[in-house]
Amino acid sequence: MSLPLIKKQFIKHGLAVATASIMASTAYAGTSEQQEIQQLRAEVAELRSLIQQQAATQKQIVAEQKARPAVVTPPPAPVLAQAPAKPAPANAKPGWFTLPDGQTQVKLYGNVRVDAAYDLKGTTGGINNKTGLVPLNKDNPTEDSLNVSAAPTRIGLDIARQTDFGELTGKIEADFWGDGTSNGDGKLRIRHAYVSLGKWLAGQTTSPFVNTDTTPDLIDFTGPMGGGTQRNVQVRYTQPIDANQKVLVALEGGDFENKDKDGRFSGGNRFPALTARYDIKTSDSKGLLQVHGLAHENRVSTNDSNDEEKWGWGLGVGGKYQFTPKDAIMANYYHVKGDSRYILYSNQNNAAYYANGNGTTVDFDINNNEFDTAQIGYQRNWTPKLRSAFSLAGMWFKDDNTYAENNQSYNKTLYNAIANIIYTPVKNVDLGAEYTYGQRETFAGDKGDLSRINLLTRYNF
Repeated sequence: MSLPLIKKQFIKHGLAVATASIMASTAYAGTSEQQEIQQLRAEVAELRSLIQQQAATQKQIVAEQKARPAVVTPPPAPVLAQAPAKPAPANAKPGWFTLPDGQTQVKLYGNVRVDAAYDLKGTTGGINNKTGLVPLNKDNPTEDSLNVSAAPTRIGLDIARQTDFGELTGKIEADFWGDGTSNGDGKLRIRHAYVSLGKWLAGQTTSPFVNTDTTPDLIDFTGPMGGGTQRNVQVRYTQPIDANQKVLVALEGGDFENKDKDGRFSGGNRFPALTARYDIKTSDSKGLLQVHGLAHENRVSTNDSNDEEKWGWGLGVGGKYQFTPKDAIMANYYHVKGDSRYILYSNQNNAAYYANGNGTTVDFDINNNEFDTAQIGYQRNWTPKLRSAFSLAGMWFKDDNTYAENNQSYNKTLYNAIANIIYTPVKNVDLGAEYTYGQRETFAGDKGDLSRINLLTRYNF
């Protein structure tokens, strides 16, 4: 007990004694003075004993506290400095993955696709449309033929990385179409393999001469007549003019001489092909107009003293306009001379040129082909899950030249009409059906008809 508490107890007992004394004096006035003195002495002795007892207790508590070891409160643990988190790469994008270098971003994409084609008439033994190769009606061709394939399945990788010169991008994409047989041979085929930095691109990708942006979305793996998907190794430069205009110019390698149809003569081109494209879109991005250009060398040679060169060229224009959120129209036109590589269907039974001469001692005379092609299309989104596309196209080869006179079995005209419907029951899954009617006519006047149904199952990722 502390000293202040002892003092309080002493005062309390003192007051009690005084009070008792007064009361005793009043109540017992007859009591002898000797008895009162004895009683007071007893009270004082009791108080002295209590004070001594409390003092001894206090000393014992102090002694025990001194005997105990001091409790040392440990200092707070030092806060360890944490390594700063690695900053996200400057080109971080949703859905992309960062490689261990911390800067390169990659994104995987592609689709798993199965096609089926049932030829009611004019079968060519494959899932892809070959209007220019259907059997002639005079030959009583086989009808009712089913073909299926998963070779159009596609896988790709987009790549992006920031550099001191801007963003470096790249693409690697392949399918399983292999050597391009009727249903694909299942071997990996490179579609795109390029890198791009700033205004420059190097590698294999779609040529500026073809029109992948202004054609309808068809199920047929070949694509619409009058369009193109040609992908060549190239060096390309893109020059923006303003926010809505740009120009692309490319030098492209590849088999541009196309060879004589019979494979008799081929000298190999000496120069890369020159291709170009001018793009202009409306300020609201609803409309797009593209102008295309092509020039390349056709060459026939068996030795250095026996060769012939003649230039092939082409011009094209295409457009697309989204006139409502659900409706879009598109159209394309090309005029081409001395080429059968870029425009779809132009090499089906037709070559880039015809060469006179025996290829040994007689000088060659190259006779280039020449044709026009036109295509119109319409796309309609019926609902968020249901859409359709329609295409009507034709190709007309010039028939009053040496090329036509010497190749009566070649195609003079090609037509096809296509309509489809594609249903997306769940996100990224497409189920589609498409009908195609086509016809070809040779320079000799013989015709062949095509009637087929294409079915599609595709999962995009």
